[in-house]
Amino acid sequence: MKNIHSFILLVGASSLLFGCKSVELPSVFDKGTKEVPRYGKEALHYQCENYQSFGLKLSATGDEAWVMLPDHEVGLLRDADDKQHYHYGTMDLRLNGDQTTLDDSDHLHLKGCKTADTSK
Repeated sequence: MKNIHSFILLVGASSLLFGCKSVELPSVFDKGTKEVPRYGKEALHYQCENYQSFGLKLSATGDEAWVMLPDHEVGLLRDADDKQHYHYGTMDLRLNGDQTTLDDSDHLHLKGCKTADTSK
C-alpha cells in the first residue's frame, strides 16, 4: 500500500514538472515591454477628457463599430447619411479626429477623445 502512494506521488510530481516546462515565467529583470493592449492589438484605444477611455474596432467594410467599455461591448451601425456617425439605441459615436465623442444619453458622455497614437 505504501508503494502505491509513493508511485502516485512520483507520477503527480513528474506531471507537474513536465507541465511547468510549457509555462513561460516572466523575467523580473527584463526591461523590454511585452504589454498587450487592453482591447487587443487590432482595436484602437481612445483616451478622452477626464481620464476616461474606450476601445474601438471597425468592421472591414466600416459599416459596424464595436465600442469596448470596461464592463461591456456595444455594436453600433453606421448612419446612412453621415459616414462618421455610428449609433445604436441611445448610444452615439462620432468619429472626428482628436474630437471624437461617445455619448449614451443615459450616463456616458465622453468627449475630446484621441487615439493613443495622436495623444502621445
